[in-house]
Amino acid sequence: MAEVTEAEHREPVMRACVLNLLVYAPGENAAVEVSQIMADVTTQHPSRIFVILPNYDAAESALNAWVTAQCHLSGGGHKQVCCEQIMITPEGEGISQLPSLVRPLLVPDLPVVLWWRDVPSFESRVFDELATTSDRVIIDSANLPNPEEGLVELATLINQRAQWTAFRDLSWSRLTPWRVSVAAFFDSPDWRAHLARLNRVEIECTHDHADRHSIPSQALLIACWLASRLKWRPTSKPQWSGEHGCHVALASEHGPITLRIKTTPPTEGAQGGLNALRLTVESEPSARFVVSCCDDGSYLQTTVELAGTKLDGRVFPVGDQREAQLISRELEILGHDTVYEQALAFFAGVQIQG
Repeated sequence: MAEVTEAEHREPVMRACVLNLLVYAPGENAAVEVSQIMADVTTQHPSRIFVILPNYDAAESALNAWVTAQCHLSGGGHKQVCCEQIMITPEGEGISQLPSLVRPLLVPDLPVVLWWRDVPSFESRVFDELATTSDRVIIDSANLPNPEEGLVELATLINQRAQWTAFRDLSWSRLTPWRVSVAAFFDSPDWRAHLARLNRVEIECTHDHADRHSIPSQALLIACWLASRLKWRPTSKPQWSGEHGCHVALASEHGPITLRIKTTPPTEGAQGGLNALRLTVESEPSARFVVSCCDDGSYLQTTVELAGTKLDGRVFPVGDQREAQLISRELEILGHDTVYEQALAFFAGVQIQG
């Protein structure tokens, strides 16, 4: 037994790497939070990880780095599979030297993915240089201080870098269960004809923002996804109606459509984000298709009403929405998400309408 145990302990450590993952994450607790997320992510995506922890408030310039490892037992439970994790702490002016430090340390001939775990700063030099180095860039548009302006800037950036860089958005990833639920309505051939007759869309969402005339990115993205998929076109700029709502006029080849977004302040215990989406045909025979989220955000429920008669709905689990799971899913997708890019392009078109 002693010989067997000793032999097991002599099992070599396997080093694995399928991509370079740059994580830009300022904040006091970022080192611990990102390391925990990477422990989950690297079980599916072994990578050379660069955890960048900038300190903009430092009085002096510095650029320090050290190496750790993320290790997991293999399927047999004996052999360890390890990935390098390079921690970098640039301070003050040292932040500007960050891209030149990272580039020589990348594993050649492997994809480079940048996860910008901060407020997207599309005009900053560091973001620009790291994005230029990367094949894919992952942001979270929920962090945009001004979603209306930020999404237009993002649409412009995606258009400019279309040949070299694919952009991903965790807010878009969180919308996947909503998009699946809406699309499922019209899988039925009996209901599909109502798509062309839709003339009213209502979106309700929770938003904790000092600027009442601001709409969270998730609400804007789901609205633009619908409009771009159904080939609607904007006929007016967004108009605010009261403190917590806006509407925009659209048109299809079948007639006008009104799209309204209503925001409400968060309530205790309730999950933030999208609350409900209603698609309505007001002309006879009327129809209404509704997706709503339960209070704890764990599932979506759909309901259908045709000519005043309510039909049985369905329940869709939202699934694991933790950052580690979202990042893992994004890393599985290679190349561009053309549906996302078309939704952003539609939004940019609405903003310049009129």
